[in-house]
Amino acid sequence: MSRNDGENQHPWQRAASTLALLIGSALPVLIAMVLVASTNDGSNPLDRIPDYGDPLVETLSLPLESSEPVQTQYRYYGRVRLVFEGSGALADGAGIDAFYRFDQTGTGAPALTPALAIDGMSALEALNLSAEPPAYADDHLYSAVYDLRGDYRRLRFNALTGGPGSNGAFTITVVQLR
Repeated sequence: MSRNDGENQHPWQRAASTLALLIGSALPVLIAMVLVASTNDGSNPLDRIPDYGDPLVETLSLPLESSEPVQTQYRYYGRVRLVFEGSGALADGAGIDAFYRFDQTGTGAPALTPALAIDGMSALEALNLSAEPPAYADDHLYSAVYDLRGDYRRLRFNALTGGPGSNGAFTITVVQLR
């Protein structure tokens, strides 16, 4: 059947052709509306498409019994969020976390102690926290922003305390910020 045969079409054929034209014309508009109205609340099927703009995240473990540094697998630039978790025990029985030495029995106040180094500097210096150090956290969870400025490089961490007879580990999560 050709377009010239339109007068010979059955009414249902004309209705189907008209409907197909309307749907075909409206489809790009419907797709655009879905894309514009989509949200990230998890109910949108487009949320299953990976977002390659997600930040680069890496987690490292730094055992206290080793003096060997650990280094990120990826290179970072600009500003990164560092999250420090965990604690351990030194050979003398004192507790230690990323920033504080504490009595594990709970007696005595925690003492600010340079226990972790970032790129060869004490974490307090590297993070510019010497003047205003973080408050002691019972859960041994701390977070700070580290500014690499224009550098594009791997980060290096090592324990300044610990060594043989110590146990425990620090977990360090690195998140690239935009």
